Amino acid sequence: MEVSESYSTEARIQLNFSSFMVIAIWVCLGGAIAFAIAFNLMVTVTVDRSGGSMFWFTSLAYAMAGFIFALIGAAASYPFYNMWCEKMRGQSVKGKFSFIKRGT
Repeated sequence: MEVSESYSTEARIQLNFSSFMVIAIWVCLGGAIAFAIAFNLMVTVTVDRSGGSMFWFTSLAYAMAGFIFALIGAAASYPFYNMWCEKMRGQSVKGKFSFIKRGT
């Protein structure tokens, strides 16, 4: 199988639902971890340090709840994203892209 590549700095894309959700999972997971760490640092600086292990448990529970609700929000927003991309003929993104054409 031969692979030929062409390069560009701008492309139009429209993700399908599964690709959209894969990106949402990574973004939501990163947000949940950042929230748990920031929440822990904020509370440990301002509150007495008693009950540290229970605090970590509740911080992670809130982070996981946030992760799940963010995924639900991403899934609920997909129809609007899809409608917008259909109207705009895709989402315009800029960066470094390699368009791969796979030979048979």
